[in-house]
Amino acid sequence: MADSSWTNNPKIRNIDPRKLTILLEIMKEAEGKPMDKLLPLMMNANNKLQEQNLSFSKDESDVMIDLLTKNLSQKEKMQFEMLKKMMGGRK
Repeated sequence: MADSSWTNNPKIRNIDPRKLTILLEIMKEAEGKPMDKLLPLMMNANNKLQEQNLSFSKDESDVMIDLLTKNLSQKEKMQFEMLKKMMGGRK
């Protein structure tokens, strides 16, 4: 069973239930996926949010990225950050 203790993070304590649903979906989809599959998952989540006129706050995005990259090696995390910046992500 997946660890869901992250849902108690204070940064997402007051998250809109629709955003939480999307965040839960992306975390489930990302489980066990290699680094190169994470950015498309994030983009898909952002598309779902936009369809509902929503967006993740900086804190919510930070929590998502921390969770998605927690099992990556340091090298993969650096590659992920570089890809994110190239695709217009936050710096």
